[in-house]
Amino acid sequence: MSWDDGKHAKVKKVQLTFDDVIRSIEVEYEGTNLKSQRRGTVGTRSDGFTLSTDEYITSVSGYYKTTFSGDHITALTFKTNKKTYGPYGNKTQNYFSADAPKDSQIAGFLGTSGNALSSLDVHFAPIPTPGSIKPQPGGSGTGGGGSKPGGSGNESGGGGGGSKPGGSGNESGGGSSKPGGSGNESGGGGGGGSKPGGSGNESGGGGGSGNETGNDGPGKMGPLGGDKGNVFDDVGFEGVKKITVGADQYSVTYIKIEYIKDGQVVVREHGTVRGELKEFSVDYPNDNISITAVSGTYKHIFTYDTTLITSLYFTTSKGFTSPLFGIDSEKKGTDFEFKGENGGKLIGLHGRGGNAIDAIGAYFDTGSQGGKGGGGGSQTDVPGKKGPLGGEKGEEFNDVGFEGVKKITVGADQYSVTYIKIEYVKDGKVEVREHGTSRGELQEFSVDYPNDSITAVSGTYKHIFTYDTTLITSLYFTTSKGFTSPLFGIDSEKKGTEFEFKGENGGKLLGFHGRGGNAIDAIGAYFDTGSQGGKGGDGSKTDVPGKKGPLGGDKGEEFNDVGFEGVKKITVGADQYSVTYIKIEYVKDGKVEIREHGTSRGELQEFSVDYPNDSITAVSGTYKRVYTYDTTLITSLYFTTSKGFTSPLFGINSEKKGTEFEFKGENGGKLIGLHGRGGNAIDAIGAYFDTGSQGGDGGDVPSKDGPNTDVPGKKGPLGGDKGEPFDDVGFEGVKKITVGVDNLSITYIKIEYVKDGKVEVREHGTARGKLQEFSVDYPNDSITEVAGTYKHNYTYDTTLITSLYFTTSKGFTSPLFGIDSEKKGTEFEFKDENGGKLIGFHGRGGNAIDAIGAYFDTGSKPGGNGDNGSGSNSGSSPQKLDAQGGKGGNQWDDSGDHDGVTKIHVAYSRVIEQIKFEYVKNGETKEGPAHGVKGGARTMIATFEISHPNEYLLSVKGWSDSSNKIVGIQFTTNTKTSDYYGFEKYPGDEGTDILLEVKDKKIVGFHGFADNQLNSLGAYFAPIASTPLKPSKKLQGVGGDEGASWDDGAFDGVKKIQVGQNNDGVSFVAVEYQNGSQKVVGDGHGKQSSLGVETFELADGEYITSVGVYYDKIHAEGRGVTVVTSLIFKTNKQISQPFGMTGGEYVELKEEGNKIVGFHGKASDWVHQIGVYVAPVTK
Repeated sequence: MSWDDGKHAKVKKVQLTFDDVIRSIEVEYEGTNLKSQRRGTVGTRSDGFTLSTDEYITSVSGYYKTTFSGDHITALTFKTNKKTYGPYGNKTQNYFSADAPKDSQIAGFLGTSGNALSSLDVHFAPIPTPGSIKPQPGGSGTGGGGSKPGGSGNESGGGGGGSKPGGSGNESGGGSSKPGGSGNESGGGGGGGSKPGGSGNESGGGGGSGNETGNDGPGKMGPLGGDKGNVFDDVGFEGVKKITVGADQYSVTYIKIEYIKDGQVVVREHGTVRGELKEFSVDYPNDNISITAVSGTYKHIFTYDTTLITSLYFTTSKGFTSPLFGIDSEKKGTDFEFKGENGGKLIGLHGRGGNAIDAIGAYFDTGSQGGKGGGGGSQTDVPGKKGPLGGEKGEEFNDVGFEGVKKITVGADQYSVTYIKIEYVKDGKVEVREHGTSRGELQEFSVDYPNDSITAVSGTYKHIFTYDTTLITSLYFTTSKGFTSPLFGIDSEKKGTEFEFKGENGGKLLGFHGRGGNAIDAIGAYFDTGSQGGKGGDGSKTDVPGKKGPLGGDKGEEFNDVGFEGVKKITVGADQYSVTYIKIEYVKDGKVEIREHGTSRGELQEFSVDYPNDSITAVSGTYKRVYTYDTTLITSLYFTTSKGFTSPLFGINSEKKGTEFEFKGENGGKLIGLHGRGGNAIDAIGAYFDTGSQGGDGGDVPSKDGPNTDVPGKKGPLGGDKGEPFDDVGFEGVKKITVGVDNLSITYIKIEYVKDGKVEVREHGTARGKLQEFSVDYPNDSITEVAGTYKHNYTYDTTLITSLYFTTSKGFTSPLFGIDSEKKGTEFEFKDENGGKLIGFHGRGGNAIDAIGAYFDTGSKPGGNGDNGSGSNSGSSPQKLDAQGGKGGNQWDDSGDHDGVTKIHVAYSRVIEQIKFEYVKNGETKEGPAHGVKGGARTMIATFEISHPNEYLLSVKGWSDSSNKIVGIQFTTNTKTSDYYGFEKYPGDEGTDILLEVKDKKIVGFHGFADNQLNSLGAYFAPIASTPLKPSKKLQGVGGDEGASWDDGAFDGVKKIQVGQNNDGVSFVAVEYQNGSQKVVGDGHGKQSSLGVETFELADGEYITSVGVYYDKIHAEGRGVTVVTSLIFKTNKQISQPFGMTGGEYVELKEEGNKIVGFHGKASDWVHQIGVYVAPVTK
C-alpha cells in the first residue's frame, strides 16, 4: 500500500520495528498537530531516535532484498547534522541512499508497505531558521497520507517513490504512487479514523466510541470486536460495489470498500495491508443486487493481547455469498451476523482498525430493499419458492408444474455436488429432470410417494478457489415421516455455509430451481402451499398430544411404550456404528416396569433420574445413514432433566455422527414413554411427554438459560450434580474473573466482586492447569452474558463445565476459557432479558467446576430478601457435617461464617467437659462461646494453636462411650497433630467413633450438643483455597521494552523461582506459586542457555518481600538491547544471592506491609523487564 506523510517543517522522531526486514517506520514531525502513523506492521524488535530542536536529517541510506513477494528493505541508517543513527536491521547486498542537497533537509517520507517496508523515498525542504517552527492548528486526525495519499494535493511528486527503494530524491515536490486530491473525502475529522486527515467534509465526522453494541440510529449494527485501533465510520453512501479483504494467520488485517455515491465510486480503506488479499464484487446497482448481511467472527488474539476480527463474509439480496475471508477453522472465535431489517442493503461500515481490523459494524438502508427481492435469497414473490442460494455461474434451471418427487440421484466429487437427477410425478407419471454434469460418485434417495414426501432440502455452499466460484458442496433431504437421506457431497467441517429450505406447514417438495453447468452452482426449492407433505404430515408432529417423532430409519420392528408415569433409569448400548440397545425402567403405580428394544451389543451405560423429584424433559441425539447396513440408524442419544442435569452422550461422539434431533415436552412436560423401531439396532426413536404435568420438581425444561427459578435474575445452574454447592450473593458487580483450565474441563474460577466500593474475592473449584484473566472496566462496563459448554467426562464419570466466556454491556467478549473444539459439549448461555449486569455466580465445584449458574441484576439483589443469602459471607456455602458422638445435650452452633480456626481450648478429665474455639474472619479474631462446664480440681486445660493462614485445621477424630459423652478428642492440621485430649480408645472399648474430615477442605466452624459436658461435635468445611484474599496490586515493571509481554497473574504466594543466565544477563525465569493447597507451576519466560538454571526455594511460612532488579543496555545482533542482568530476592527470613551480574541500573520492587504474589514482564532470548504483584501480608 502506498503512503505519503507529506512535507513538514522538520522531523522530530523516528521509530522503527524490524526482524529479518524492516517491518515499519513511524515518523513524528515538528510544526504539526497531526498524529504520526505507523507505516507497515509490527516487528519483533523496536528502536528509534528523537532529534533535538536544532538537529535535522541530511541523509537516509539502507539495504533491500528481492523476494518472491517483492522488495523488502532490510536495514536503514539516518544521518543528521550532528550524528548518525543506526544501522537498524540487517545489511544485504542491495544498497540505496538519498542525500539532501546543500542547505536542505529531509522533511518527510513516502513509500509503500504491506507486511514489511517495501520502498522508501523522501521530501526535501530548506533547513528552518531557529524559532521559525510553530505548531499548526488542526484536529486529532492522522497526518497527510494514511492509506491513500492525502494532503492538499498541491505538491507533486518526490523522487522515486516506486516499488523499489531509492530514487534520486532530487525533487522537492511531494510524490506518490497515487494522485493526491483535496482530502475532502478521506475520513479525518473528529472521529480520528484510520485514514488520512483532510477536512473530513464527507465521511469523517464523529466517529463514535466504537464500543457500543446499541445503535445510535436506524440501520446501525454493532460494532463487535476489540477496543483498540482507530475509530472509522463510513457514512453517506448509497451502496457497495466491491469489497477487498486482507487476512493473515491471526485475523482480518485490512478492508477496502468501493462505495457508490452520486453514481461515482468512492474508496475507503481500514487496517493494514498484510497477508492474502481477496475480493468480492457486487454488480450494484445493476441487476438489482446489494449486500444485505455482514457476518464473521471475532476472538481474543493472545499474540497481540487484543480482540480482533478473525473472519468476514458477505451475503447479497439474491442469496449469493462471498468466500470466507480470514480464518476458517473451529478456533476462529465468536460468530456474529449483521442483517438489514426487511432486507435493507449495506450502505457503510464502521468499527476500529490499525494494524488489523479490531472491530466492525454495519449501516443498512432502512428505507429501501436490498435489491430485487428485498428480504434475502430465500424470499421471493412466488408462494412456496425458497432460494436459490449458492453461486451465480452456470445456466439457470427451473423445474415447475410437478406434483411431488419419487427419487433423487446426486453426483459429487471432492469439491462439490456436480449433478442432480430428479424423478418428479405429474399426472400419475414419472418425469425426469437433470442438472449439472454427471461426475463423481452417484447416490440415490427414494421416497414412498405419495405416502411420504420430501419436506426439507438442506445442505451447504462454499466458494471453491479451484474454480473461482461458489458451488453447492452438500445436499440432504428430509421427509414428512422423519426419514433423512444420506449426506450427498462433502462431509467435513470445511463444507461451507449451511442452508435449509422447508415448506411452510409441512408442505411437500414440488420442484427445484437454481443454476448448473459443470457442477451445481446454486439451488432452491418449490414447496406445496396448499397441502401437507405426504401422508402423516411432519414426522415430528402427530395427532397424539405429547407425541414427538419418530426420526431415523424405516427398518426394524415398531415399538410403542405407553401407559407409564415417568422414567427412573435408562441403559443404552452402542457400538462403533450406532445405538444398538435401549432399556428403560418406567414407573407405573409406584412400581418399576422394564422395556427393552434393539440388541444388547457394545458398551452399556446407564443414566439414573431421581424420579419423582426430577424427570427427563428432553431426548436428543443424532441419526445417520450407515452404509455398512444400508439403512438409517440412531447414532447417539442423550437426555436432559427438569433440573438441568444432562446424561453422558451415548453412542458416536464425532462430527460424523449425523443429523441432530431434539424432542422436548411442551411446558416442561416429563418423558412418559419412548416409541420407534428396533431390531439389530435402534433404527428410529420418538418420545411421549406428559402434557398435563410439569417435568419433575419445578417443572422446568432446561434451555440455554438453564432451569427457571423463583429468584428474579437467577439463571441455571447447568452441568453436573457432583461437587459442593456455592452461591455468591450480595454483590454489586464484577471487576475481574480468573479461570483455570486443564485439558478436560474448567477447574477453577476466581471472581473479584464489588461490594460497597470494595473488592471481595470468591474462589470455587481447584486451581489447576492454565490460569487466564478477564478484566472489566466496572462500573463503566459490566458483564451481561455468561456462556460456555458442559459435557459428561468419562475420565471422572461426571458432567463438568468444559468452557466459559463472558460478554460485556459494551460488546467486548473475553477469550474462550477451556476446551475450544467441536468436542466441548452442550452449549449454554445465561443472559438477563433486559440486559441486567452480572452480580454473582452459583453452582457446584470441587476438583473442578461441575455446574454453573448466574445472578443478574433485575433491580433487586439475588437471594430474595436482599441479604447475603446463606448466612455466610464466604460466598461458597460451607459444607456442614452432622454432629457425631453421643446423644442428648443442648444444641449449639458457632456457624461456618469464618475463614479458619486459630485456637482450640479443651477442658477434660474422664470426659471432655468443655470446648471453646477462636476463629478468624477477614483478618480479625473472633472468640466463640464455651460449650460445656469446667469441672473441679481434676480438670486439665489445654490450648491447641493454629498459625492461620498458612496452617489450617483438616480433621477431628475421637470417640464417645455409653454415657453419651465424648471421652477423647484429637485435632490435625496441614502441619501438625495435637495431643490426644482425654482417653484414647483401645481395642475392646465400646463406643462410637468420631471422624470429621472432608477431602481437600478445611474446618471453618463447629456445632454440636452439650450440657455439663460435650455430647457430640460437628463441623463446617470450606475449600482450602476459599479464604477471601485481599486484592493484589500490580507494580510497574522495570527494564527494557523489547520482547513479548508475559503475565503470570497473582496467587497466594511464591514457592520456587528458577533463574537462567547467558553471557549477557538473565535469559530465563520460571516461578512456582502457591494457591490455597495447590501448587501452580508457571510458564517459563525467555530462553534457557547452556548454563542451565539456578533455583531459589522458599520454606513453609516464608514469603518474598522485595525483588531487586539490575538492568543494563547491551550490544547484541548489531543493536542496543536492554536486558535484566541480575535478580535478588529478599524474604521475611533471608536475602538470596544475586542471580546474574550486578551491573547497570538498580531498582527494588516492593511495597511496605506486602508480599510478592506474582510476576510479569517482557522476554525474548533474554528477560528484558520484570514486574511484580503484591498483596498484604496477613497478620
